[in-house]
Amino acid sequence: MKNLTTTAFVSLSLACVVVDATAGVVAPNFGFILQSGGTAVSGSAGDFGSTTNTGPTEWFFHGSCSAMTGTTMSWAYLVDPDPFITGSLSIQNETGIAKSYIIDFVLSISPPMVATLISGQVSGSLTDGNGSGAALLTSTAGGAVYTALADGLFAQALMVNASQSVSTQFGTTSFSGGSFGQPVAIAGPAMNNTIGIRYAFTLSAGDSVSFSSIFVANVPAPGVVALGCIAGLFAHGGRRRRR
Repeated sequence: MKNLTTTAFVSLSLACVVVDATAGVVAPNFGFILQSGGTAVSGSAGDFGSTTNTGPTEWFFHGSCSAMTGTTMSWAYLVDPDPFITGSLSIQNETGIAKSYIIDFVLSISPPMVATLISGQVSGSLTDGNGSGAALLTSTAGGAVYTALADGLFAQALMVNASQSVSTQFGTTSFSGGSFGQPVAIAGPAMNNTIGIRYAFTLSAGDSVSFSSIFVANVPAPGVVALGCIAGLFAHGGRRRRR
């Protein structure tokens, strides 16, 4: 982290997860960084749950992390280094004060792409977890709740200046955070090493939020706009190839 005097950094293993050693099948590098209140926790998603090879290059990561005091995070993501990320993330703020979070899920990609067509989407639900009769989710400092990342840099954003609330005891509200590149994928940046999804938001005390999201990148076919199969990926994590 840049400011080492104010940031406590917990470094966890980033080793790949070997699923079938005899066949040499190795999961891609899919990691997370959770930041809140000057503290950061990072690790490989595969070290905090299960990793399943669901296709020739597709992997399902399911796990949870409570290494940060007062916060529990759980996830279920289908990923492909050729590349897409789709799945769900849940955060529970177990403290008595509102907390701001920045959470990155980052996937190593292969091969690099000098030109891309991209698409993405986010939706979710907010729950009054402590029975106070109110819950509030806002984007942090007027930014975006969802940001698609290419090599760690901005690609597209959704839920800019967003605010969602619950006003009933133990109530839940669902929200659609919008999409980009649907139904026609849009031009994106070059991608050399990674793609990712960043969530940045403030969550009220004792409450929880869950997100369902996707980020897909394709190489444009000559003279043809390649479409990302968004509906299929959300439904069953269907396979997509740049051919």
